[in-house]
Amino acid sequence: MRKTLSCSVVFLMIFASLSSSVFAAGAKEFGASLLLPTTGQALNGEIGATKTKIMAGIEVAAVTTTILLATLTSGGLFWVGLGPLIANHAWSATDAFKTAQSGNNSNDPYIQQQLSSAQRTLDMSRQNRFDRESDIRQRILRAGEQS
Repeated sequence: MRKTLSCSVVFLMIFASLSSSVFAAGAKEFGASLLLPTTGQALNGEIGATKTKIMAGIEVAAVTTTILLATLTSGGLFWVGLGPLIANHAWSATDAFKTAQSGNNSNDPYIQQQLSSAQRTLDMSRQNRFDRESDIRQRILRAGEQS
C-alpha cells in the first residue's frame, strides 16, 4: 500500500512538472513543498518570511523526533513523530499553492516599477525602429525618383 501511494505521488509530481497549462500557477510550488517543506515558499520569494522559518523549524524537529522515537523505542511511538512531519508537509504545500495562486509577488511595488520601466523601454525601442524604417523608406523613394 505504501509503495503504491509513494509511486502515485512521484508519478503525479512528474506529470505536473511536465504539463504546461493544465496545472497553472501553483503546481510546481505545491509539489516542491510537498516533497520538502519551504521549497515552495522559496519559489514564491518568501524565503525570509516568519512562516517559512517556522516550517523549517518544525521540519527539523519532526525529523529528529521521528528518528529518535524509531530507534530508541518500540515501533508504536514512531507514529507520534511522523504525525507532525506529515502535517508540516501538508501545511507547507497548501500555503505555497495558495500564495502562488494569489500572485502575491505581482502586487509588489518594486516589481510593478520594474515592469513599467521595461514596458517604457520596449515602447521607445518600437518607436525608434518605426522611425528608422520610415527613414529608410523615404531614402529608397528618393533614390528611385533620382534614377
